[in-house]
Amino acid sequence: MIAHFLTRSLTPLIFGTIAFISNIAEASPLIQKDLFFGRNISSGGVVSEEQFETFVDQVITPRFPNNGLTILDGEGQFRNNAGMIIEEPSKIVTLFVEDTSATQAGINEVILAYLNQFNQESVLQVTNKDELKVSFGAGENIIDNDLVPELIQADLFFGRNIPGGGVVSEEQFQSFIDNIITPRFPAGLTVSDGDGQFRDSSGMIIEEPSKVVTLLFEDTTDNENSIDQIISSYIQQFNQESVLVAVNEEVAVGFGAGKNLIDNDLVPELIQADLFFGRNIPGGGVVSEEQFQSFIDNIITPRFPAGLTVSDGDGQFRDSSGMIIEESSKVVTLLFEDTVINEQAIDEIITDYLQQFNQESVLLVVDEDVAVTFDAQSVPEPRIVLGLLLSSVFGLSVCKSKLTN
Repeated sequence: MIAHFLTRSLTPLIFGTIAFISNIAEASPLIQKDLFFGRNISSGGVVSEEQFETFVDQVITPRFPNNGLTILDGEGQFRNNAGMIIEEPSKIVTLFVEDTSATQAGINEVILAYLNQFNQESVLQVTNKDELKVSFGAGENIIDNDLVPELIQADLFFGRNIPGGGVVSEEQFQSFIDNIITPRFPAGLTVSDGDGQFRDSSGMIIEEPSKVVTLLFEDTTDNENSIDQIISSYIQQFNQESVLVAVNEEVAVGFGAGKNLIDNDLVPELIQADLFFGRNIPGGGVVSEEQFQSFIDNIITPRFPAGLTVSDGDGQFRDSSGMIIEESSKVVTLLFEDTVINEQAIDEIITDYLQQFNQESVLLVVDEDVAVTFDAQSVPEPRIVLGLLLSSVFGLSVCKSKLTN
C-alpha cells in the first residue's frame, strides 16, 4: 500500500557543539525537557527579546552549562471564555538533560524565577523520557529492531562549526542531504535551521549554527545501518566529533482519519498530537495563508479552544522519477486528554481538510508518553491545556512523501 506522509523537525537546535555534552551520555539516561514561556505580562506589556536573553544567560545557562539549550520563538493562540482569539508571543527552551532529582530542582528554580520576575501565572513543562534514546555517534544501537517493523521518529542534529575554523555552508549541507541522506531515505526528510549556545569551561557563551534532520522510518536493521552511515559520513567529511541522534520509538503514526492511534485510558491523561497539513493542491494551486487561518478558526479551534500551535514548514521527497518535490506545509501541535471525544475531533479535522482542499492524506503523529505540568511542581494540571505558543522561528520543516508498506 502506498501512503503519503509528512515528516517534521522538532526544530530544536543542537545546543552548541554537540560533542561538548557527549561526556554525560554514560552517566544517566537523557530526557528531553521543553519549557514554554509566554511573553505577555498580565499587567501590560511583553517580555522583550533583550529581557529574555538576559534571563537565559543569568538563570537557565548557569544551571545547565554543560548541556546547552535551544531557544525557539513562538506564536500561539487560544479562545477565551468570551470566544475571542487570544494571541501571545512565546519562547520555547529545549534541553536534553539527565533524568535526576537535581535536574528537576534546576528546572523548578528556572520556572519560579520566570514566574516571579515577569509576573506570569504558569510555565508549561513537557517531559519526554519513555522510549527516548540519545546517542552521539554511529554504531550505538539505540533502535529496537522489532520483528514486525513499525514507524519511529529520529532527529539528527548536525553542528556546523568546523574545528580549526570555518562553517559548513548552506551549499555543502544541501549537497550532503542530496547525496548522502536522500538516497538512503528517499521517501522524505525534514531539514530545519538552528542556533544554540552553551557555556564553556571559561564561562564564555559559545554559539553554533546547526541543522536538524527529522525522519520517520521503519525500525529495521537496514534503516539503522543507514543512520550510522549518515553520521559517519558527516563526521568524516566535515571533521566533526559527533552527531547527536534522538530516537523516539513510542509514537503512533497515521495518514488519515479513523486510524485509532490513541489509547483512550479509563483515567484520561494529557498526550501530544502533531498534525501535518500539506498545502499543495493536486491539479495546481496552494492552500493560502488566509484559507488555512480560516480552517484553524472554524474547524480546529472550536474543537480544541484551550490552545494550539501553528508552524510553517517546507520539506522535500524524491519521487519515482528521482525528482525532488518540495511542498510548503502547516504543522498544528495540540496537547489534550486521550478521550474518545477528542480522538473523534481529530478525525473530523483530518476529514474536513482532505475534503476541503482535495488532499490525499494528513499525517498524524501521537506521543502518549509525555508528562505535562504547568508550574514548578510535578503535578499535572487536571483538565486544562493552556495555549502551546510553539511556532518556531527556525521553522518546522515538513515534507510530504510516499511510503511503501
